[in-house]
Amino acid sequence: MKPIQIFLVLIAVGSLAFLTMLYFPKDGIKINDQLTLHFANIEDFGKRDDNRIKDVEAFLDQYEITIDSTAILDSIQRAKQIYRMAMLRIQWPENDRTDIDRFFTSLEGLKDGSSKKVRVMHFGDSQIEGDRITSFIRNDLQKEYGGYGPGLIPVVEGVPSAAIDQSNSENWYRFTFFGRRDTNILHRRYAPLGSMGMFTYPLVDSMATDSTIQKAWVEFAQSGIAKNRTRKYSNLTLYYGYAEEETIINTYTEDSLIRFDELKMGEGLNKIDWHFNSTPKKLRLEFESKKSPEFYAFSFEGNKGVIVDNIAMRGSSGTLFKKMDRQQMGAFIRSQNVTLFILQYGGNSVPYIKDVKQAVQYGKWFKSQLQYIKQLKPEAAIIVIGPSDMATKVAGKFMTYPYLEEVRDALKKASFESGAGFWDLFEVMGGRNSMISWVEAEPPLAGADYVHFNYRGTKRVSELFLKALWSDFSDFEKVENTSNELESDTNKVE
Repeated sequence: MKPIQIFLVLIAVGSLAFLTMLYFPKDGIKINDQLTLHFANIEDFGKRDDNRIKDVEAFLDQYEITIDSTAILDSIQRAKQIYRMAMLRIQWPENDRTDIDRFFTSLEGLKDGSSKKVRVMHFGDSQIEGDRITSFIRNDLQKEYGGYGPGLIPVVEGVPSAAIDQSNSENWYRFTFFGRRDTNILHRRYAPLGSMGMFTYPLVDSMATDSTIQKAWVEFAQSGIAKNRTRKYSNLTLYYGYAEEETIINTYTEDSLIRFDELKMGEGLNKIDWHFNSTPKKLRLEFESKKSPEFYAFSFEGNKGVIVDNIAMRGSSGTLFKKMDRQQMGAFIRSQNVTLFILQYGGNSVPYIKDVKQAVQYGKWFKSQLQYIKQLKPEAAIIVIGPSDMATKVAGKFMTYPYLEEVRDALKKASFESGAGFWDLFEVMGGRNSMISWVEAEPPLAGADYVHFNYRGTKRVSELFLKALWSDFSDFEKVENTSNELESDTNKVE
């Protein structure tokens, strides 16, 4: 072939490839259940490795640098540093920090004695399972303001928690309002953890009641990997309801029977409390009844200080709060001095969002959840932690999930419109394709699924969030100090 003919062929092939990239469906063409045809998309062409972090640790170290305009001579570098530090901060609608300032006031109340206990509820998906991220937040707050214990623990674990060692008899049933639900459970009494436990299966009306006394047990021991303050507790509360038959609880510590209790019968949210002079090395509760009550949660706490709950809901997108029994959720929230809710969601929705419209709709659903929580506890602050970067294979190469940024934007909009703060984890960790760098770091900061952080990554994320939270506290402190000085000056004049 002549050179001109070769050139024309290349032009023709290139044009055909360009047109295919332009019009080929972004999600591919499904041939059957096992086979989907993909082709490079024009949106991704030429930007496969955009924003890739070469050295994750060096990137994260930027957050530790104190900005000094005289020390950074390069104006571009200085601007990048200022931007990076701004992105680390929790963003508040119209920069209104009233709600978070009330949270800090409640913490300070623990020091001056005006508050006895302050509760922080950290809800999230599998990214926080096992007390991940929450454990660092709890440890920081309890070291500064006092408090012991892991807070709320499900009666039957879905995933073992690092906060406490828990075991139970095999006849317990675990029911959840997230993930796969048991269709025989027609009510919505799953608050506050989105789950409940029973040691007899709840019978439908057509089934005959078994009159045999059923026995079950739950046992707790201190976790060897929990933070020191998390391991200790002096108070235990069991939240339960709908005890239709006489139910007995025998309490053992170190294999010695120390208490005998009979649960209050009837509907609604009830509780029973235990108080200990020192943390039991082993605590065993034995239950007896013809029909199990509904058990919603244990709470392990100190006599005073901060309580921080880890409430992980695997597979949840954070749109179930309004669906749970409102009276039950409201009763629990109102009975507690909850001054901060942390909601960490979005990751489970990302893989299923196929266009901008779906991302926007998800944001609207999430907004309604935030508004609902605000109605239950108007004076509490809410911080939404947006989804981290997540990677999936596109044309054989790992890339940030399509529409992840649109989901992030929708959650941020929902947060602002509901008066909640927003912490942009996606941007903080490095933006597009940053998860790939976290996975490939030496040593790695995330798992091979390119979605979840490992322990090292969780620790870094927690440290960054706490840095952002304490930055807000620093602003709060400055305003408080200024107010006190003005008040002092006014008194002097008078």
